[in-house]
Amino acid sequence: MDDLTYGEPWSQDQMNRKGVAKFLTGYLDATPKIKVLNVNSAWGSGKTFFLKNWVAEQSSERACVYFNAWETDFSGDAFVALVSAIKEQLHEVIGPLQDAENIIRSFTNKASKTLIAATPALAKGVIKKFTGVDVGLLSGIVDEDAIADAAEKAVEKLIETNKETLAVVKDFKKVFHELIILSSHQRALGSEAKPVYIFIDELDRCRPIFAIELLERIKHLFEVKDCKFIIATDTQQLGHSIKAIYGSSFSSEKYLKRFFDAEFTLDNSDLSAWVKTNCSDFDDSVIGLGNYVKPASGRNIFDSEEIVRPDEKAVLEGAHQLNQYQVSILALALTFKSKLRELEKILMQINAVRTNCKTSGGFHFFWASYLVFLKDDAPDLYDMATKGNAYNAMQEIKKRYEGQILYFGTSNDSIHDVFVNYLNLYRGGKEAARKLMHGEGNRHDYINRLTRDFYSEYDAMKGYVALVDLAHRID
Repeated sequence: MDDLTYGEPWSQDQMNRKGVAKFLTGYLDATPKIKVLNVNSAWGSGKTFFLKNWVAEQSSERACVYFNAWETDFSGDAFVALVSAIKEQLHEVIGPLQDAENIIRSFTNKASKTLIAATPALAKGVIKKFTGVDVGLLSGIVDEDAIADAAEKAVEKLIETNKETLAVVKDFKKVFHELIILSSHQRALGSEAKPVYIFIDELDRCRPIFAIELLERIKHLFEVKDCKFIIATDTQQLGHSIKAIYGSSFSSEKYLKRFFDAEFTLDNSDLSAWVKTNCSDFDDSVIGLGNYVKPASGRNIFDSEEIVRPDEKAVLEGAHQLNQYQVSILALALTFKSKLRELEKILMQINAVRTNCKTSGGFHFFWASYLVFLKDDAPDLYDMATKGNAYNAMQEIKKRYEGQILYFGTSNDSIHDVFVNYLNLYRGGKEAARKLMHGEGNRHDYINRLTRDFYSEYDAMKGYVALVDLAHRID
């Protein structure tokens, strides 16, 4: 898990996820009835970062299992994949004790018998036989209670007619609990034993059937004392996946609540923290605007204009100490009201443009970024600005999106006005750049730089638009 923890747990935390994990740990340990917790957060908001750092933090105090459901989705059976992860990771916690070998062997044996005995309870033929409901027609049942009742009746009938199935499941849960207890005490090393945490990640990316089967197995086969499941999902997306199975009218939200004892939603309102965490790959090849991230008082300004204070609405470094590139991304995200899921995609697209950029002087970060944001949220205005009436396009853009302010020491400029400097040269061609170069001096270095590059490498600077068109297809 070093790919997301980078050494010490939470060392890269910018969104106070450590505090959230501490709060939830205290809540879970003090609340025995909560055995399955759903951590809800949108795709791209850092759920994997949160879980992996939580695991890394807690692994020194308690036995933990981390299970990436998406990575095992191909395996076909959710029960087998989860059993394998639990067996391997808890075996590492316990070590080469003789008791451990016996319990692990017994756990594997009981799991195989449970798979054989319990699976028919969910088979199409059994459900139809004992309930009269064809599972192939379940999509026509829009009441989740009806679906649940159908499954429950099937299971009840099997239990009535096959006591061996019930005994096998009971034996599995018994040996699973023994494994949990041994792991818990082995990690405690004489101190107070704590509940084992089993973290399930990326469930919302799995095939709907796999996700549903995994939730069913956890709820009916793995719920034992001294064990907590923490399942991270984009609950809304998971609900859409379930509707793909049962129909668009199906109440998936209510259905999911059957599997979770509690739900906690991560706070993703701090865009600045997200940008700090996810937008940090900058080197000397990246050309910025030179916008200031803090008040310019006390700094040298090499021109004749008077230093001004930042506008009260100017986007600056803030508590997370953003650099000029991160400030630009934050300003664009706030202007276009981008959600975290959209931002993840947008950053991918900006990077795709960057890796294909042919300008020898470097990558004009703001030029590419504004184009990508505009293309993502308003493709009609993007087309008008780059291929149609640019003036009318900018008027509509300014009307539709309140432009955030960037601070340049001697002025406070809307990001729309900054973009117009690029757009005018793009639409005006090399001749426009030549005239601007020989005109009066410009107050900002970035204008001089982009003017020079549009003149010397016009085709490459113009090519940003074609690259953004291609990058927009990345999702």
